[in-house]
Amino acid sequence: MQNLPTAETYAKEEAYMPWGILTKKIKKVIVDRVPQNGRVVDLLCGTGNLVGLLQKERPDVQYVGVDLEKDFIDYASKQFPAVNFTVADAFGWSSAEKFDAVLCTGGLHHLPYEKQEPFLKKISALVKPEGFALVADPYIPDYASEQERKLAAAKLGYEYLVATVNNGAPDDVVRATADLIQNDVLLSEFKTSVVKVKPKFEASFAKVEMHKTWGEDDYGDFYFVCSN
Repeated sequence: MQNLPTAETYAKEEAYMPWGILTKKIKKVIVDRVPQNGRVVDLLCGTGNLVGLLQKERPDVQYVGVDLEKDFIDYASKQFPAVNFTVADAFGWSSAEKFDAVLCTGGLHHLPYEKQEPFLKKISALVKPEGFALVADPYIPDYASEQERKLAAAKLGYEYLVATVNNGAPDDVVRATADLIQNDVLLSEFKTSVVKVKPKFEASFAKVEMHKTWGEDDYGDFYFVCSN
């Protein structure tokens, strides 16, 4: 069972976590690349912050947000009524039409390791031939054993916590950030390394671009822009 914060706390996190840097970067990619009157879906959308921001900048685009957490979707629907939000398991959710952009930001690590590549293939199948997918996540240093994985997860979590505290986060956001260390070390969440995940992207898409927005060496926040 994942130790999730309240919707209100979750919605505030990107203002203080390093994740906020990534959101600004990827928002520009989406705004610039989605065609006029396009269609965008955000899988594992959380409280809908990203598509809500996008809708304000590109109101011509049709947006869909999908997440399993009803509290998050209820919150998103109230905050961003112009977006079509749906409570559903993103892995099982389907659409009769494909999309100009398929997004998954901060969501892949909520899936067990064995489900991450199948989910990337699902994303690939939802992208129009001329469209793209944008998948972003925090990644831990690479590891060769379970003990190394735990230490790598703790290292990322500690650096995330330090950055969040230094950014002046309120106590509820600090608490949620601290909880991530336990979630990752004990496998309530399933963060991996870019070394291990990149081949999964390459098996799912014809073209893969990798970008980094925060962190040192081989860990931190990365986003992949992919097309078929």
